[in-house]
Amino acid sequence: MTTLDEVLSGAVEPGVHPLDDTTDAFDVDEQVGRRGWQAFHLDGASIVDKESFLKAIAAACRFPAWFGHNWDALTDALTDLSWAPASGYVLLYDGHDGYRLHPDWDTVLEIFREVSARWAEAGTPFSVLLR
Repeated sequence: MTTLDEVLSGAVEPGVHPLDDTTDAFDVDEQVGRRGWQAFHLDGASIVDKESFLKAIAAACRFPAWFGHNWDALTDALTDLSWAPASGYVLLYDGHDGYRLHPDWDTVLEIFREVSARWAEAGTPFSVLLR
């Protein structure tokens, strides 16, 4: 399990991590923002399938109108983030347990890992924290 402090300090590599932290999402946003990073909060309570996932992540990350609501568009949007410039990114995904059982979950994880790796190549940390 990973803590937010470990992510923000660089003690763990950017990527996809289970989060062992009960800090309120608003407080996570503040802590991330103090580092000059951008936080996004994805509430998984209403996510049951690909359509609801893509709709929820588009809202959480404030994707622009061009977002195409498919896997390729998700990768494109998450590797762009020009509308939310920052020196690092944290996507806090609360309540992922329900969608984790869906057949698309492996695709979601693959995209998150690919996006994190692309940002790392550019020298910008990008972590997805699953809680």
